[in-house]
Amino acid sequence: MTDTTPAPAQAASTSVVVPLAQPIVREGGRIASLTIRKPKGGDLRGTKLTDLVAADVDAVAKVIPRITTPAIAAHEFYGLEADDFAEVVGTVVGFFLSKAQREVMAEMTVH
Repeated sequence: MTDTTPAPAQAASTSVVVPLAQPIVREGGRIASLTIRKPKGGDLRGTKLTDLVAADVDAVAKVIPRITTPAIAAHEFYGLEADDFAEVVGTVVGFFLSKAQREVMAEMTVH
């Protein structure tokens, strides 16, 4: 008998590596990828969760320097190319998705 039960959605990762199509150039070298970790409560100071979930770029810009390795400044975040910018914002928003929302997203990407 074949099991047709869908695989459970993966738990939200604690960090995600985002390769940049256009590296960040700064004194001391180029940054070709960012490791973005799941924010903790203190990382969210000065922001509203509703703004982060709504992908408000100014709210994400406040959090980004606190959760990226290597750490990037807000002006470097704002200077990302559109595709890299969208990928970084989407990664941050993804940390706030519920299990049910992750399941829906996984289902959408399978078909």
